[in-house]
Amino acid sequence: MAVVSAPPAPAALAARRPPPGFPPVISPGLERVQKALARLGHPEESFASVLVAGTNGKGSVAAMMESVLRRAGHRTGLFTSPHLRDERERIRVVGRPISQRAWNRLARRAAGRGLTEFEAQTLIAFLHFAEAGVDIAVVEVGLGGRLDATNALPAPEATVITSIGHDHHAWLGPTLRHIHREKRGIARPGTALIQNLPRGFWPDNDRWAASRGIPCWTYGREIRLLSRRDHARRPAIGQNLVAFWPGGRSEEMFIPLVGEHQARNAALALAALDVLKRRGWRLTPRDIKKGFAQVRWPGRFEVLQRRPPVVLDGAHNADAALALARAWSRSPWGKEKAAVVFGCLKDKDAPAMARALAPHARRVITVPLPTPRSRGAEELAHLWSRRAPAETANNFKDAWRKVSRDRGPVLVTGSLYLVGEALEFFGRAA
Repeated sequence: MAVVSAPPAPAALAARRPPPGFPPVISPGLERVQKALARLGHPEESFASVLVAGTNGKGSVAAMMESVLRRAGHRTGLFTSPHLRDERERIRVVGRPISQRAWNRLARRAAGRGLTEFEAQTLIAFLHFAEAGVDIAVVEVGLGGRLDATNALPAPEATVITSIGHDHHAWLGPTLRHIHREKRGIARPGTALIQNLPRGFWPDNDRWAASRGIPCWTYGREIRLLSRRDHARRPAIGQNLVAFWPGGRSEEMFIPLVGEHQARNAALALAALDVLKRRGWRLTPRDIKKGFAQVRWPGRFEVLQRRPPVVLDGAHNADAALALARAWSRSPWGKEKAAVVFGCLKDKDAPAMARALAPHARRVITVPLPTPRSRGAEELAHLWSRRAPAETANNFKDAWRKVSRDRGPVLVTGSLYLVGEALEFFGRAA
């Protein structure tokens, strides 16, 4: 098998730990961050923002919007999570990650009693954007929305909810309706909310939005995908699409991201960009087409090589695994089954993920992830063995040694931790 070249021994994975003084604890609430922002002189008030929430797809929408805004000449900030290889990936200005020196300096400024890891990173991002003179920052919500640290932003230009799915039930509530209520907490009266909701949620959401004066554009109603076709010719893999929203319509455009879910994400991003344009932000049709064509979002159906195909996808919950399965089916090699390298966290619905991906699995190698939150490889192999031949490996390097002997496709999935480990092994940028 012709394989992607890799260094003989991968460097140690970037430490996934909080800055000094910040405990790695999830503790929803805005009070700590708001007090810290006041102490720091309110850096969040120095730049405009777009706030993007959702179970899946929020990072993709944020990356698309930032790419277009940067292409249009705006000085952009981008805050996303989690990272793949290095925590500095989370915070970017005009596409460039924050430097290690700036990270360390701002972490010392942001340090405060009782702040969580994510709250610390949010403060570092806002400080960096203020210092860098950012015009507009596209900010991805960490968990939920209403009580997420990013919701301390005072007045976003637009808000987006990309999807509502089953994840983080311990924090957001037992049902999709509970999860939706938490995510819609990012909305502001008088500010457009662009969203993708289950159809059954529309009547309740319309009543809620009307009572608060929140204009809503909903995918499948005000926002529609008019056409989509996969593009698999060399050198690009992606899709062409046309979308519609109130008072607007896109020309056919290319995005280098695979899957119908990414086409939906693009439609949401287009609608949100139109809201910005109506609010006075300079965005030409050429900027939009070029910005989408140039977007890069590693680890989301990322094709490392074509023959045989090696694909990395950070699908980390049941809904994302279903979207990945559909994208695989429509890919140039969709009729072939893959050797799957799989690892996931303890709080994920691993059985549902396995059910979604099993029709496309020839064999499965399960691995532990480089985090204490990892589900055991033996447990995962036992779960998968009901659906496909399964065995364990000690880490990604060991798993690659096993699957690289094959001649068929390889799919690495289940967690962004695992995708980050694979990118590090192959010496690829995140």
